Amino acid sequence: MSRSPRRSALRQALLSAIALLASAQASAQPQDAPAQPATGRDAPTALDAVVVTAQKREQALKDVPISIAAVDGDVIERQNFTDFERLSTRIPGFFVQQQTDSSASFVMRGIEAGNAGAVSEPSISFFLNDVDTSRSRGMLKELFDIERVEVAKGPQGTLYGRGSQIGAVAVHTRKADPSHWASSLEGQLGNYGLYSLTGVLNAPVVEDSLGLRVAVRRRERDGYATNVDGRKLNDDDLLAARVSMRWEASPELGVDLIVDHQTDDDTAVMTKAINVSSPDGDTSPFTGATQNFYGPPQARRQTGVTLLADWYVSPAWSARSISAWRDVRFSESWDIDGTTYPFLIGRNLADDQKILSQEFRLAYDDGRRLRSTFGLGYYNDRTHNLSEIVINEQYLLAGFPNATTPVTRFPAGGGASMPVTEGVATLSSTRNDRDSWSAYVNVGYDLTPRWVLDAGVRYTRDSATIHNASSVYTVDGVQPIAMPNGLGNSLGQVFANSADYGLVQPRLAVTWRASDEINLYAGVSRGLRAGYPQTTFAAPVDGVAQPTFGRLETEEVLNYEIGAKGTVGPGFYFEVTGFTYDYKDFQTRAVDLTVGTVNAGRASAYGLETMATWQATQDLALSAAYAYLSTEYDAFHEVVGGQLVDRSGNVFRMAPRHTASLSADWRRPLAGQWEVFANGNYAWRSKFYLNNDNLETEMQDAFGLADLRLGVERYDGLRIEAYADNLFDREWVRDIGNGGKSFGLPTSIRANPRMYGIRVRMQW
Repeated sequence: MSRSPRRSALRQALLSAIALLASAQASAQPQDAPAQPATGRDAPTALDAVVVTAQKREQALKDVPISIAAVDGDVIERQNFTDFERLSTRIPGFFVQQQTDSSASFVMRGIEAGNAGAVSEPSISFFLNDVDTSRSRGMLKELFDIERVEVAKGPQGTLYGRGSQIGAVAVHTRKADPSHWASSLEGQLGNYGLYSLTGVLNAPVVEDSLGLRVAVRRRERDGYATNVDGRKLNDDDLLAARVSMRWEASPELGVDLIVDHQTDDDTAVMTKAINVSSPDGDTSPFTGATQNFYGPPQARRQTGVTLLADWYVSPAWSARSISAWRDVRFSESWDIDGTTYPFLIGRNLADDQKILSQEFRLAYDDGRRLRSTFGLGYYNDRTHNLSEIVINEQYLLAGFPNATTPVTRFPAGGGASMPVTEGVATLSSTRNDRDSWSAYVNVGYDLTPRWVLDAGVRYTRDSATIHNASSVYTVDGVQPIAMPNGLGNSLGQVFANSADYGLVQPRLAVTWRASDEINLYAGVSRGLRAGYPQTTFAAPVDGVAQPTFGRLETEEVLNYEIGAKGTVGPGFYFEVTGFTYDYKDFQTRAVDLTVGTVNAGRASAYGLETMATWQATQDLALSAAYAYLSTEYDAFHEVVGGQLVDRSGNVFRMAPRHTASLSADWRRPLAGQWEVFANGNYAWRSKFYLNNDNLETEMQDAFGLADLRLGVERYDGLRIEAYADNLFDREWVRDIGNGGKSFGLPTSIRANPRMYGIRVRMQW
């Protein structure tokens, strides 16, 4: 990203604001104000005190009979967790690789959400303020002004509905509070030209009745990868804003209106071929980039409106309404082959989504033995993807990558030759109209003072209609030779294919309250991922398109788990979960792009997840997590180059056998109003494969990442810190393979190098 005059002015303004903020606070604070204890407002939140709503009612974390991690908003702000990649290192069994703002791999217990594009359903659901936003283009949100993040592992279809086949992520933002004024301002400067400015204001428009909250973040950073032509890649350009209003109409009725918008204008991501080097380049993921730039540039716009209404009908009954509308628009282009040779081009000319959803909940809890939640939901999803893949036949006929000299003329017989096109383009249009209705019930019942039964079931009815069309042309008007029909050609004709799916997802859990502090539980749950209708195109015959209509069947996960959670002594909280599941009819993209997606077979996994937090002393808080995971494809065949290949016995991609993390937060009062703090986090993963074929050349070796924060904080809210993420500048890759692998050109995507800087925050 080039340094513009506008950006320089913004950076200067940010520096001035930080300086003024620090000086104003220093002069405004009385010198003789009494010091406050280090365990006051800013003490870490004890996990046994965290309240979650995973079962659609407020519960202490230890009382929820599922494996769930909760990260409090204060922890997110202190650790500067702005994305899920870093946040996931603190949660056992949860693994996120964030390639771009719109493309991430969410992996839970070895099952990857992957790219839930225009037609496929997600396997991990993502909720923002109880609204489903699970498609990958709109899944990732900037984490700022957050109340808490909940990560529920294992099938959660009963509680969360569609897409939660192996887990769910729920983000709850801070809402407006009409009872008081509050504000904060944060500035950040760092290497690679980073600057970030975040402001939050909470105002009582009508005291104790109507509140307004506004949160805004602006961030820019130069790219940390340099292409051979000098241009930067892997930069950051973000604007995110959220406005919420809270109306407390009466003690029994409260309404929240939330409007959010996020704009991402990052440049291209560095993708580099690992088996062929470009001129003046190599195949290392960590040296300079060697790729071409195409249009359109990457751009994402997402806007959402959410209306939440809570009505306490009586002391035992409560009702909630969740209404939402969301709009996501995305476009990008990328160099599929990851070289400076103009061989493969990928474009998403449009990747848009509109969502309309409504849910009603009715909950009962009289404080005695029975608790229940009933719900009805409707989800309307309209997506449109217009994509293009361009293949240069001059390199294809040359045998690229084994030969790198393009063939510009091709023998036509009799000593004649014909020109070879520089690009066969397959333009594909996909429209998905999906309606989903669901009804669910979840009941908790105290069988005895020690034994608790939780049971529930959800029924979902999905109706999907997919409209597909494709056309083939050449970029230079030269007739194609090797690929006259590209990757599928409907001659521009639109074909519709429809399918209905009925999904029944039950759960059952039993909890034994071993003591007032410790609970043990066991549960079984079924997770489903709906399929979708699929249309592929063979070569036209006599000018007539040849569609093949198919149907992807529903995936199923049957999960069993046992666990224990609670407190042992003062300040020590723990969770231990063991699980095993069977996974069948899973959907996978065939390596042969013309085949589409298939239901491939059966798999199984088992594992152990543990975590603990300990307030070791008044000044020191420790936390640790460890997960063990064993995965295997029991029966898995996929098509590669027209041949059926047996992958049985292989392990899942992005499924390290061991993951662990350790964090320490230390604080000590200084003279007067100040305290000094240090926070460190180390996350380690064992080796893991990056593709189903388990190639050693497409594997990430074991590695660890360390983060460190040092600073001072004053009790009135001023905090100044220096930080370093990936402190030791560990080199690792987010992914290897990608779209180029289908053409024998796997590409690598490197992860962030060391990022460091200073952060100043003031809250009133």
